[in-house]
Amino acid sequence: MRRLAVPLLLAVVLTGCSSQEAGKPSAGDQASGAPTTGTSAAAAPVNRPKAVDLKTLDPCTLITPETKTALSIRTVEPGSPAPAYGEGSKACGASFEDRKYVWGLDTILNGGPDVLKKNAGEAKVAEVPVAGYPGYQTKQETVGGKPGSCRLYLDVHDGQMLLVTMILPFAAGPESTLDGACERGKTLATAVATTLAAK
Repeated sequence: MRRLAVPLLLAVVLTGCSSQEAGKPSAGDQASGAPTTGTSAAAAPVNRPKAVDLKTLDPCTLITPETKTALSIRTVEPGSPAPAYGEGSKACGASFEDRKYVWGLDTILNGGPDVLKKNAGEAKVAEVPVAGYPGYQTKQETVGGKPGSCRLYLDVHDGQMLLVTMILPFAAGPESTLDGACERGKTLATAVATTLAAK
């Protein structure tokens, strides 16, 4: 039952917070490969280690055995994609050995940083570069029955982003903090971005 509960929890949380990415701008037509620059919709050229089309990417493949061991990841399971992230979006996630946080990876296929900033509000989006990719971080405090979370959106392809989410569990102890979630989220994002650039 626990194996089913975690992906369902991720789906509920991510879907509940996914209104930030509402709207469906079309993704760029740039083919996957290894360009050094790309162009997000109506934005200046973007420097990336490698532009990777996320339409065919299974995010679970970004958690290598080495990453799983190094970050003490306990489980890696496919999740339910959030409809707001675009048709064909995929999700992956689950738990760490210490169970202080729940992690998730989502492919966002219908918008880049411009859509994120428009819907979340520029003031709530912090620029946090990760492994050569432009990154954009948002935080959500624990409110009512909704657990707090830290999200890091990586601009990996025109009109597409890889979302790394770190969620405080419902029964979070004092050692599970929002700042800690952001710190661990950046560590995970660095690992998956490095793997992504090598694809």
